Amino acid sequence: MRIFLRTAWLLLTMTGLAYGQTAAQPADTSTKASDVGAQLDALREALLRTQQQVASQQREIEALKSRAKAEQTASVSNEQPARLVEVSAPATVSSTLGPVDSGVHGTGVVQPLPQSEGQKGESPLSFKIGSADIKLGGFVDIENIFRTTNTQNNVATNYAAIPFSNTPQGQLSEYRLTAQFSRFSIQVTDKFGANNVTAYCEADFSGNDATNVYQTVNGHTFRLRLCFFDLKRGKWEILGGQTWSWLTPNRTGVGPSPADLAITYNEDQNIGAGLPYTRAAEFRVAYHVNDHLALGVGIEDPNQYIGTFVALPSAFASVGSQFDNGSQIGTPNLFPDIIPKVAYDTRIAGRHFHVEAVGLVTGVRSTAKPVGETTFASHSAVGGGGSIATNFALFRNFLLLGNAFWSDGGARYLVADGPQLVIRPNALGTDIAPSLVHAGATSVGFEWIANPRSAFAVYYGADYFGRNFFVDTTNTTTPGTIIGYGGPGSPGTNNRAIQQVTFDWLQTFWKSDMHGALQYYTQYSYLTRDPWYVGPGDPKNAHLSMVYAGIRYVLPSTSGFVLRVPYPK
Repeated sequence: MRIFLRTAWLLLTMTGLAYGQTAAQPADTSTKASDVGAQLDALREALLRTQQQVASQQREIEALKSRAKAEQTASVSNEQPARLVEVSAPATVSSTLGPVDSGVHGTGVVQPLPQSEGQKGESPLSFKIGSADIKLGGFVDIENIFRTTNTQNNVATNYAAIPFSNTPQGQLSEYRLTAQFSRFSIQVTDKFGANNVTAYCEADFSGNDATNVYQTVNGHTFRLRLCFFDLKRGKWEILGGQTWSWLTPNRTGVGPSPADLAITYNEDQNIGAGLPYTRAAEFRVAYHVNDHLALGVGIEDPNQYIGTFVALPSAFASVGSQFDNGSQIGTPNLFPDIIPKVAYDTRIAGRHFHVEAVGLVTGVRSTAKPVGETTFASHSAVGGGGSIATNFALFRNFLLLGNAFWSDGGARYLVADGPQLVIRPNALGTDIAPSLVHAGATSVGFEWIANPRSAFAVYYGADYFGRNFFVDTTNTTTPGTIIGYGGPGSPGTNNRAIQQVTFDWLQTFWKSDMHGALQYYTQYSYLTRDPWYVGPGDPKNAHLSMVYAGIRYVLPSTSGFVLRVPYPK
């Protein structure tokens, strides 16, 4: 800048001198000299004002640079790992307990890629009708699935039925190529008065398929995944509809958005062993005490579940129709499952920390005519449990997660891999009553965003189902027969533990807010299934390895993040 001013001064001075030497000489020499001097003085004054203005602007520029640098430094020092946003959530329906700009919106740390020329950062799938904002989301997916045993499953693995090596299915591998995992969603947000309202619906193609679905056209059935409204007014929040259970761990707050949940990067629609969840009808109320603490209580659709696991009393076998045995959808539930939740978010050493505690109250009932009676006798049992979950940004872009769950009657929340209850006869064999089964789970893992395009994760999870067996006192034909769950001589489907180790890699090839994103993903898992009873000569457990690998086109979104992880089942 100084060189520019000196050069301008020199040119103007030389121009003035040249003008004075070459101009026509007036008759009065003294008048000429006076005019030239006045012109030079005017030029000097103009240059001085210009130099002062330039110096002032330069000081303002330097001040702005210093301020931007300070803000950038503060942002880096306080950054907590943001997370990979769920592709099926075009925007966050968040009840975030941390600050609004905390960067906690999804499932991993990401940074925006450079935008293409002419890109406005607005999704072509977003529009307004009246005062409501409408956003469409989802992805189109082509998925390869390989398993070392023949589970006969597609995108969702039935952990409870991994075949043993002494069966034909245990000696056969399997391969699937499917677009079934593709997903679509719509979100509507609006505000009236002090009320902020969000409605969100999501669907995929993993419904109840016909038995001939793979023969020719692969006509997978469209199904409801999520559909709920969320109303916020002040510190209160009300939700109703089909949503993820509050037993599903959150990454931040207590919000219902898929982006708020601590579900894995896994492609398996059954998520993974060790993580309690359901997606069911629920009504809940939350109160946000402050930016860190929130609590609430919800009621959720219950389901008296015995599956195909439970051996029933022989004289009361018909009572099985009162429970979900894998095909009964009209169970006579006692009351809704009650789920209270409290969550706390803060910073430790500048890193985001989340911890939560969740409770569960559940109940079951049955009725039957006792032997020798003409009227029905009803019996019920009430159980419950709870979980603790946490996640902590140990390093920048490196997140640790963990949870623990224990219950008396909560197996339904563990992908229904064990029964909620068994039916116990009395000592005389004249009557029966429900008896709940213990169930627990734990999982730990880490997620690492290596760069804006690449994410990696490792998880370990385990489910446990307690044994609950007894002598069938109603069986007069074969006295001493053991029934219930997990007793001596029980079938190999009576699982004691299911364990899983998983490695995930997600790669974004390119991403544009206007044109969507193209991703590659792969999941490798090793699973074991240990039954309560192992017969002579039988393998002690069932095990398999499986690989998911696929390409996904993510519909354009307004979220501005690079990596998006579609959450599993």
